[in-house]
Amino acid sequence: MHKILAIITLKLKETLKSPLTLIFLFVMPIVFSFIFGSTASDSKKPTVAFILEPSQGKLDQEIFQILEKNTKFLWVKATERDAKDLVSEEKVVASVKVANQLKSHLKENKEIFDVTVYKKTEEYAVLSPYLKETATIIYQINQGVKEQKSVSLTNALNKLNESGTISLIEKNQDDQASQQPNLIPLGFTIMFMMFAISSSVSSIHLEYKDYTWQRLLSSPIHKIYVLLGYLVAYFLLGWIQLGVLLTVLSVFFHVYLGNVIHIVVFGSFVIGLVVSLGFMIATLSHTKKQAEVFSAIVIVGSCMLGGIYWPLDIVPDMMKKISLAIPQTWMMSGFGEIMSGTVNQSILLLDITVLAAFTIVFMVIGLKNIRSY
Repeated sequence: MHKILAIITLKLKETLKSPLTLIFLFVMPIVFSFIFGSTASDSKKPTVAFILEPSQGKLDQEIFQILEKNTKFLWVKATERDAKDLVSEEKVVASVKVANQLKSHLKENKEIFDVTVYKKTEEYAVLSPYLKETATIIYQINQGVKEQKSVSLTNALNKLNESGTISLIEKNQDDQASQQPNLIPLGFTIMFMMFAISSSVSSIHLEYKDYTWQRLLSSPIHKIYVLLGYLVAYFLLGWIQLGVLLTVLSVFFHVYLGNVIHIVVFGSFVIGLVVSLGFMIATLSHTKKQAEVFSAIVIVGSCMLGGIYWPLDIVPDMMKKISLAIPQTWMMSGFGEIMSGTVNQSILLLDITVLAAFTIVFMVIGLKNIRSY
């Protein structure tokens, strides 16, 4: 055991002495955290225009009051002409209008909101589910009104608004209003972690060249323990980086991180996958230079497809399907679930299972191609 610990200590010291590795591990993620964390902490709410003409009835007013209960957005009333200008000038996320023949739409189960957007932004990706949720509430109330036959839909919505029993604000486990977590800083941390660990693992080629690897394997310690020492060292390196970044997000930007146990468990699976990917790339390459080029192509490409640079909610459906084969997609999904405060255990378990499967595949390929001479 002490031999493994000696290898772990040696590799950590060797890696942390590299200025380039320190930049990738700490400087760049923290810089990006300040840039995107400051953006996330901006208190300005995205605006949504609700089309309400003077000639429209009280029913539309009641629906507007329901929509206003979603406090993540600033809801403003506007005429159809003004709303069109606001959308074209990108001053609002979208304009929302109640369908002209609402009763007919309710009867035929059609969409009851006409939504106009200039482009589908991240804010719209958050708005869309709330509009659907509101439509579902209206459908349910309308169904009850039809059964009673003594109350109009307008009066039913009015009583509901006055009672204050309806709320579209989600709560997390700490009874706080849940927010759509900004995962961009965390995403860049994962990307820089992949670069740093991949670069560190690829240093094995220099050890081939200097015969350090051969001397290690010819020593009394078993080959498995040598590999274990290397992999554990890189795993700890990943946790050092992730721990520092999460601390920065929590202390400086007051980001809700969710359940600590969930973070530790899921973060370990993420780091394990990053280490196995770096190990596979290193063993498939013949030189350190080749490994670095291969790493850059794989990491940048997969980060683009996996939702590191932008939310997958705003990409085309074809890209969403392709992203399912990208590990970063499942990393971001799991962290998003945990940091939202409303953890769906089945979704989190699926994310962990997929990451574990990727890790096993990458590790098997790496072990199969590792050179022992």
